[in-house]
Amino acid sequence: MKTQRNMIDFLNYYLSGGSLARIMGVAGEEVERKLEGIDLEAARAYRQTLGGVITTSQQLFQLPGFSPSLLEQLTEVLGRLDSGKLKVLAPQTTWNNQVTPYVNGPECLGMILEEIRKAQHYIHLSVMLFFNDRSGNLVADELFYALKRGVKVRVMVNYTLTALGYGNNLEYGQFSKIADRLENAGAKLLNTFNSYYTAVEWRVKRKALEQEGVPESILFLQDKVQEDVEVTGLNVIDHRKFMVIDGVTSIIGSVNIGDQYTYETPVQASSAMSIDGHPQGIPSKEAEWHDGCFRIRGAAAQPLNAMFYSRWLLLGGDHFDVNDVFYYPDVDYHFGEEECTLLASFPGNPVNLIQQYYLDLITYAAEETIIVNPYLIDQDFWARLGLLGPECSCNLNICNPLEVNDHPTNRAAVRGNMYMPFINGVSFYDYSATGRFSHWKITYDHRSQAVFHGSYNINERSACHDFELGMLVKGEAFAEQIKSMIDYDLSVSRKITSKSEFFKHPWLHLSTYLNKVTQNYT
Repeated sequence: MKTQRNMIDFLNYYLSGGSLARIMGVAGEEVERKLEGIDLEAARAYRQTLGGVITTSQQLFQLPGFSPSLLEQLTEVLGRLDSGKLKVLAPQTTWNNQVTPYVNGPECLGMILEEIRKAQHYIHLSVMLFFNDRSGNLVADELFYALKRGVKVRVMVNYTLTALGYGNNLEYGQFSKIADRLENAGAKLLNTFNSYYTAVEWRVKRKALEQEGVPESILFLQDKVQEDVEVTGLNVIDHRKFMVIDGVTSIIGSVNIGDQYTYETPVQASSAMSIDGHPQGIPSKEAEWHDGCFRIRGAAAQPLNAMFYSRWLLLGGDHFDVNDVFYYPDVDYHFGEEECTLLASFPGNPVNLIQQYYLDLITYAAEETIIVNPYLIDQDFWARLGLLGPECSCNLNICNPLEVNDHPTNRAAVRGNMYMPFINGVSFYDYSATGRFSHWKITYDHRSQAVFHGSYNINERSACHDFELGMLVKGEAFAEQIKSMIDYDLSVSRKITSKSEFFKHPWLHLSTYLNKVTQNYT
């Protein structure tokens, strides 16, 4: 069973373009040689019919070119691989989860506050921005009350980026006021801005962590971060947004904490526009963004908590046993029917699994496929989209806030790259017709009844320099629920019908060059 699990982890990593030789040396090279007979193109296409990830042994043996005899040949050499290192690189799947989607500020905020109130043992929160505004303080209040109940609270926030505030109001950026209150009540907090050490600092820190028993699979992650910063000179940002409560409930999505994301103002909506009890609508104020998150009950909390644990230790947090019954309770984890696979990326990763998921999603699109994302700047994405023929392109729909956008070059990137995909049949919807910005990051794949949602932007920073994560959820009823929510967004967006809105010759437009020189930084 363990051998098959390792094989699944390796193949998911390998099919996404990851090299075992690069991270595991001679043993990795030997595994790759034994797989030379597999048709990688056919294998990737097959994997995408499953939603983008192999999750079971049955799927493994249906992979083109794979067989029980090949598994037997690989068994001995697989045993010599570092399975811990492989596990942190590969997607992690859990079953029988119950996933509930939430959209817009009032719904997301209400759910987050309710779940914090229910916490009995611990809360682990990782978020890029945590603003000192109305909703930020509502969340802080509930964390404070949880501490008073005896709940352990650990929080990771980027204090430095939060300090910039928003709307020309630096007061909103004073997370330190919230942090001081929570720390005085017993919470532990870390600033994720400090995600990189100098070479000397890391040598000392690494040795100390190693002596404290931190596994190589975790130290390896920071090695890669160090290499990335040394090569590129760019800062790295922890862009992930998730919460784990009591080892059973998790919240994951694209929302930060603050009135731009988790506002209280009711959305502009018709009373008739409700999907399974979730009201659909448009943010009432310009300063409020359309966004969303998932609440998950079930074993999906465990790989998320393991990810929190690794980042927490590497940033200098206190040690705790993530496998202790306190953090991994002995309960019946059969909460629902959804299969959840966690995909994560980090600065310096040998291959970005999330970027590869998006590339395969569009490359092998055979039925209705929808991508909703606020920033469409990653040139690898556009290059792949431009290679697709009409038979594939006609299945693709993209929704993006083209005109109402806080990124200076999103519009230029779209207009400079969308001409041929549009000619070939890709449909494009501009959410800006609502007069609002959409920060929602979600995909829908009808063929596999799969949905992907998380922090990942389709830009160079998410692809190369930031910590990201997302959850791939499979389940027919759930996927159709998400499809209905996305359909509402498409209905209030403007479907572009003329190729003249895109640049046939992008090199003739100055904005194309501005996008090119800033794509790695903004």
